[in-house]
Amino acid sequence: MVENLDLGNSFRLSIKALESEADPRVTHAGVQALCSHITQLSNLEQTKFAFLPNPQYSILAEATAYPRVVEPSLYAGLQCEIPLNKLRVVLRCVGNWLERTAHKTLFVLEIPPSHTITLQTNQAKALAQLLTLGEALLPPHEFYRTQAEGYIGTFGELTPAAKANLSLVQQRVGLSTEEASELNATAMGPFRTLAEKYQHFRRELLACKQVSDLDEAFWKVMRAKAVTMGLPEADAQFLKDERLKTLRQEAEQTQLQAEAKAAAEAQRQREQQERSLGYRHQFEAMVIDSLTPQGSAQEHSEPADDQPEAARFRQSVMANLARSDFNRGRLTQAREYYNLNPQEAEALEKTVLDELYLLSDLL
Repeated sequence: MVENLDLGNSFRLSIKALESEADPRVTHAGVQALCSHITQLSNLEQTKFAFLPNPQYSILAEATAYPRVVEPSLYAGLQCEIPLNKLRVVLRCVGNWLERTAHKTLFVLEIPPSHTITLQTNQAKALAQLLTLGEALLPPHEFYRTQAEGYIGTFGELTPAAKANLSLVQQRVGLSTEEASELNATAMGPFRTLAEKYQHFRRELLACKQVSDLDEAFWKVMRAKAVTMGLPEADAQFLKDERLKTLRQEAEQTQLQAEAKAAAEAQRQREQQERSLGYRHQFEAMVIDSLTPQGSAQEHSEPADDQPEAARFRQSVMANLARSDFNRGRLTQAREYYNLNPQEAEALEKTVLDELYLLSDLL
């Protein structure tokens, strides 16, 4: 145990399991879990603990909040010294832990200058009595501040009803209006209203660009920030759900847009294929109409040292089409009707003429 500590502005809390028949390893794990939960609270990361060994062990392990990998003993409890202004948040944390373990436990709360409260219970509701009695024994300033922080922890700000209740507390403990106002401001922290806390917390959540970003590790950090800000857990959860809803809607919208874009592209390609096929058929008909067996043979046999026969064939056919005003008009009209640019039309025409060249001996 921590010996001969001058508590000053701190309280001392001792917790020890009383169920001798419980598995020591389970008790040990529960003590370590409680230690971890306390150190996750705002501004309590460096809290020092004294761990209480099970009776069958004689080693008393002094350690920080992060026990060594190899434990020198199995623990039956712990003891810690924590600032008075953290009394409410720590006892609520311990209450949550007790509700999960439900083991009979001894609690000893020491408050300066010389108050000690002892309680044995396995019920979280009974532990709430320890908080009520403990706060009643606090120095006036600390008692008032714990009351203010309690309201802020519940509502996120000092509501009119909370201010009225705090006014009664102020009169009861003998604080001046200026002292009470200063304590209210300290309890609220940098954010004067719940709306300001919402705005800041929403900005923090904007770091999540997709649902997977708001994972357990990120939310653990955000919950700690909510505690620091005095943002109630229910409000923090509401803002988390709000952000997740927005992210899911954005993801759904992005998916719909991608599907619409893909569908539009598929439709464009189908229309392009239909136009190309229509122009191809019409061009084939025009070319075949303009060809004669004799002309085809003549075009096939014209000499040209610098061109392959297929190129000469294409050139000859196009020249033959160009000689007729009627065919030129049909060609221009077909290109416009099927909305083909010159490069697309020329590529299709080349394909058709190359195929006809291979079949020209049969024409």
